[in-house]
Amino acid sequence: MDQSGVRVRVEVRPAGVGVGVVTIGGELDHDGVGLLEEAVGSLREQDVHRLLLDLSELTFMDSSGVNAFLRAQRGSRAGGGWVRLANPQPSVLRVIELVGLGEAIPLYPTVGDALAA
Repeated sequence: MDQSGVRVRVEVRPAGVGVGVVTIGGELDHDGVGLLEEAVGSLREQDVHRLLLDLSELTFMDSSGVNAFLRAQRGSRAGGGWVRLANPQPSVLRVIELVGLGEAIPLYPTVGDALAA
């Protein structure tokens, strides 16, 4: 899926059950948050409430992205799941650190580390 400078890919690992891996690329701002929320919603419709947000392709994120991550976390917890962040680019990591998002949502250096946790 691609919209307003942001790209989102969704995969469930292992297929059919498990963790929803959402890879976010490009720039996540007010205009693109809806695409991310649509992807998260599609996973919830499949009863997937454990989400891994792969940030390896995300080059920019503003407060809209931060808030979307927090909403995803609230929804996942309500369904008995969790959200984890993985592999942020330096510019995105700076935003995560500045707002303390890593204290609210676990942050891992790689997708593999996040899946293994």
